[in-house]
Amino acid sequence: MMLPLAQSSSAGFFLVITTALLFHCLNLASANKPHDVYRTSPSAVQKRRGWHNRRNLPFISSSAASSLLRWEELVLSTRGGSNVEEEAAVSEAANETTDEGSPDDIKETEESQPRNLTFTAITPNDGSTENPDGIPTRWLDMKKGDRAGAKEAFETHVAWREEFNVDTILERPHPKFDICKQMTPHYFAGRDPHNNIIFVQRPAHVDFELMRMNNSTIDDLLLHYVYVIQYCWNIVEPAPDAIMTNVVDMRGSSFRQMSNSEYIEFGKRFVAMMSANYPGRSYKTLIINAPTWINVLYKIFKPMLRESTRQKIIILKAGEEQDTALKFYLGDSFPDDLLSTGDPKKDKKVMGTSYYDPVEEQEQCMPGPNSKVEFGMREFCKQQLALYNETMLEVNTI
Repeated sequence: MMLPLAQSSSAGFFLVITTALLFHCLNLASANKPHDVYRTSPSAVQKRRGWHNRRNLPFISSSAASSLLRWEELVLSTRGGSNVEEEAAVSEAANETTDEGSPDDIKETEESQPRNLTFTAITPNDGSTENPDGIPTRWLDMKKGDRAGAKEAFETHVAWREEFNVDTILERPHPKFDICKQMTPHYFAGRDPHNNIIFVQRPAHVDFELMRMNNSTIDDLLLHYVYVIQYCWNIVEPAPDAIMTNVVDMRGSSFRQMSNSEYIEFGKRFVAMMSANYPGRSYKTLIINAPTWINVLYKIFKPMLRESTRQKIIILKAGEEQDTALKFYLGDSFPDDLLSTGDPKKDKKVMGTSYYDPVEEQEQCMPGPNSKVEFGMREFCKQQLALYNETMLEVNTI
């Protein structure tokens, strides 16, 4: 309901996008029709490297297309990713295994085979089996008990997954993983004291110059976010009621920097996609290094929020009090990357440059962009690339 207001001015749109991002983190935004999120012209898509929007094989590199047939022939179960038929097939295969071959041979064979990484909209214990319409509880909560509204929103979500093969996005190679990670700072810092996953984003530092330098698009970045979130809720934290602590770092924000058309397009599509397809996942939303206008904006919308919702929002200004609060809410996963360092407005990313260097050894991990969760996800991505005989694309920088 807020997005049309943005047409008044670019600066006004940024205010709306920021507010919408806040509402997205709290899963308050209405269920938009996600079919419009990635709609692009066929001619433009065919010229694009990486994920392609093909009707039957969307968002997958062309060199990996033929490999999908082999994938379906090799099934290994993984947490939350197998159905009854697949589990029966794996069990039958295990019963037929002979004593031939050493344990090392068996281990090598298992590691060389792809796992079953198909994840559907319905998951065990999500409340859908108890619901007469097969609607997961989170969708009913999003619509505040409106069964008809929840059913429509969930059916739209399922259609979105089918159209863009979201169920199998983790199966497919993602050669632009490193590129997308550098295009906008976002990472799983670790877990908070309540064991909720921590997700950090820095919206002011979306780097469209680096995007162009690496022959990438907003579509690539949006699908990368889907890849990341699917990994989170299916590999890292598959429980249907799992929630996360969101940290939105406003460091470096300015109207002049972020009122450009590319940012407007990315912000609008990002908020629409995430709000419509991933409801009920917020524990706390920490808006840090907040400029004054964020507080003014929040005061306008605060009366419209329920008390339980208000308690999820924490707005902090750079300084010692913010650092103390972050240490309290994030615990041992508080990354040095979020420490207050002088005037946050001066902390602007140099466009076309990388904001971190990924580590290659787990022993080098620490809370932040190189957390253990981030390391595990990147290793997972590299393993999937190897299965398709592909490699990670290098990031071109200034």
